[in-house]
Amino acid sequence: MWTGCFVGARNRGRAATVSIGGETGRCDRFDSEFGVKPVTATSTTCYRIAKCLRLRLAPFPDLTSAGYVSCTLNRSVVEPLRVEHACRSERRNRDGIGILGLNFSINGNCTACMACVRVCPVEAISVTHDEVTIVGDSCIECGLCVPACFHEAIDVQGELDRCRAAIAADRAALILPTEAIVYFYPATPEQLINACFAAGFDRIYFETVGDELVAGEYLSLWRDNTRRSWLRSTSPIVVNYCRSKLPELLPFLAPVVTPAVALGRYVRQLEASDFEIVYAGVGAPGVNGDQTSIDICISFDELETLLEEANAAPLGQPEAMTRMPPDRHRHLSVAGGLPVAMLEEQKQSSLRFKKERGLDALPAVARAVIGDESALGFVDVLPFDGNLGHPGMGPVEDLFWRKDIAALAEPSRSNHPMVEHVQMDLNMRYNPRHDVIADVDQEEVRRILEKIGTTPEGKHWNTGSCGHSTCVEFAMAVARGRSTLALCPIYLARQFEQASKDALHDGLTGVFTYRVLDERLAEELSRSSRTGTSLGLLFIDLDHFKPVNDNYGHGVGNQILRGVAEVLEDATRSTDIVCRYGGDEFVIVLVNPDRQAADRIADQIRTDVKALRVPVPGGDVGVTLSIGVAYHSGVTGTKMTSEELMAEADAALYVAKAQGGNTVHPIVGGELVR
Repeated sequence: MWTGCFVGARNRGRAATVSIGGETGRCDRFDSEFGVKPVTATSTTCYRIAKCLRLRLAPFPDLTSAGYVSCTLNRSVVEPLRVEHACRSERRNRDGIGILGLNFSINGNCTACMACVRVCPVEAISVTHDEVTIVGDSCIECGLCVPACFHEAIDVQGELDRCRAAIAADRAALILPTEAIVYFYPATPEQLINACFAAGFDRIYFETVGDELVAGEYLSLWRDNTRRSWLRSTSPIVVNYCRSKLPELLPFLAPVVTPAVALGRYVRQLEASDFEIVYAGVGAPGVNGDQTSIDICISFDELETLLEEANAAPLGQPEAMTRMPPDRHRHLSVAGGLPVAMLEEQKQSSLRFKKERGLDALPAVARAVIGDESALGFVDVLPFDGNLGHPGMGPVEDLFWRKDIAALAEPSRSNHPMVEHVQMDLNMRYNPRHDVIADVDQEEVRRILEKIGTTPEGKHWNTGSCGHSTCVEFAMAVARGRSTLALCPIYLARQFEQASKDALHDGLTGVFTYRVLDERLAEELSRSSRTGTSLGLLFIDLDHFKPVNDNYGHGVGNQILRGVAEVLEDATRSTDIVCRYGGDEFVIVLVNPDRQAADRIADQIRTDVKALRVPVPGGDVGVTLSIGVAYHSGVTGTKMTSEELMAEADAALYVAKAQGGNTVHPIVGGELVR
C-alpha cells in the first residue's frame, strides 16, 4: 500500500476519485482553493496512475492550478509528480484557434512514390526534392492518401494523451458516430458502450442526437426555400474543400453546423459540469479551426487503444447495458443529418433535390450556380457515400457490408421527438482560406508550362498522372511549392530526351561527342569488313585558333566553332558522322566513300572554312584548318581497329600542320587502298 495526497484547484468543492484497473483512490471534498487530502491505494495502482497520466517530475511544493501526486512507496521517497491537465481551469475559449481534428503525417516508411500527391484534392502534400510532408493547415482530412500509400507511410493521430488525462480526471464525455458500431463489429452497440464506460468515460453520446438537431434546421431551410440553391454542409470535408478551392460556393452552403458540433453545443448547454468533449471518428467533426464545441479528437484506432489499456475489450463486456446513455432512436433524421420529411417530399432526381457524391462534382456545381446562375434547389453533396464510405473505414468493396452492419444496428424510428427542446445556436458562418492556397505568379506558371510543353496540336497534355486534372493546376501547385516537376511524366520524358541528346551531342556546336565517335567508328569498321565497303576518316584541327580567343575573347571563338560545325554538317551526308573531338578538333567519319570523294569533301571543307568570317570590332576575323585523311577499304579483307585508323589520320594531320596549315594531307605513305 502507498499513502499520498492529490492536490488541485480543479477539485475544489468536489471529491477526487481515481480508478485504475479496479483499484480506487479517493479524496474527500476540498474546502479551500488548494486542498490536500490523503489517498491510499496499492503500489500497482500508483504505477498505473503514473503511466496513464504520463506524470512528469516537478518541484514540490510549488502548488499551482496543476495537480500533484506525492507518495511513499516501499519506504522510499518518490519525487513529487506533476500531472499537467490538458484541460483549462475555465471553459475553452469559444472562438477557438488552430485546427480541431486528426493529424495526418508522413512517417519514415515513405519512399517518395508520390501516390499520396496524386490523390490529394487540395494540394495539402508538399514535395521538396525527396522530402514529402503533409501541410496541416491545408489538409481537409479526406483520408484519400491513406489507402493510396502502399508503404503504410501515413500516420493518422489524434490527441490521445489529452484524452487519457481527461479520463483520469473524470471529465471525459465521448461522442460516437454511427460508424463506430461498424468499426468495432462483431461487438454489439451495448458492448461498445459498456467498454467505453469501463475505460473511464463519464458520459457517452451517439452522434444520432446531433443528426436530430441539424435535421430540424435543414427542414426549415427546405420549407422556406423557393428558388435558390443550398448545398448540404454536414460534411466537414466538403466545407473545407470549398473554403480552400471553391470559395465562391461558400454563400450557397447551408449555414448549419455539423451533427457532431451540434451535439457538442447541446451537451455544453445541458451539462453543468465542465466536461472535455471527446470525438472519436475517421475525420474532423467540424470545420477546420472550429473549437467551439469539441475539445479532443481521436481516431477509432486510438479509442481501441484506450479500451485495451483499460482491459475493456468490447467483446468481453456484458451484452446488456450497465449504464444507460442517451437514446439512439431517430425521429426527424437519417444518418448524416438530413430530415426524413425532405426525402419523402421530393424524389432524389427532382428539380428541388439533387444528389452528388465525390469532391469532383463540386466544380460542376460551382459552374451551375455561379456561371449559369441555375437554381439547383437542395444539393445533397458528400465526398463519399456517407461516412461509411470514408477511406478510413476500409476498402470501398466492403461498403455495402458496412451498410448492412449499420442498418442491423439501427434502432426502430421513434414517433416522438428524441431531443429535448432547448434554445441554441446551430448556425455556421464560413470564411474562405486564402492564406492556405495563396495566389501565384502567373509568369512563373507560364514558365513551368513551357518546361512541360504541349501536344503536337499545341494543347496541354492534361494526362492527370501528376495528381492534377489539368497541366495548369499542376503548374500552379509547383509554383506554390506544393508539388514538383518530377511528378510530370511528360516533363520527365522531355528531360530524358534532352539528357540523352546532351550525352550524345556537343553542347556548343550541336555535333556528336567523342563518346559517339568511339562507338560508331568501331561499328562502321566492323560493317566495312563484313560488307566490303569503304570508310573515310577526316581528322580536322583549326589553325591559329588560340590567338583568336586571346585577342577577341571566347565569345568570338565560340562563334567560329559553331560556324565550322555548320560547314562540316553542310558538307556531309546524313549517314556520315560529324563529331567534336575536343577543343578546336573535329573528326568526320565518311560512310562508304571512294578515295576521290573523301579527298574532295575534305578540300571543300577547307575552302568553306577559309571563307567563314565572324564580325569583330573594327572588321571581321576567320580561321583556316588542316585535315588529315585516312582511308580503309573492306575489299582487301584487312582488319583494322578504331585506334589504328585514328592514328593514321592523326599522323596525316601532323604532316598537314607541318606544311603550314590550310592543307589536306592523305594517309602516311599515300596508299589509295589498303
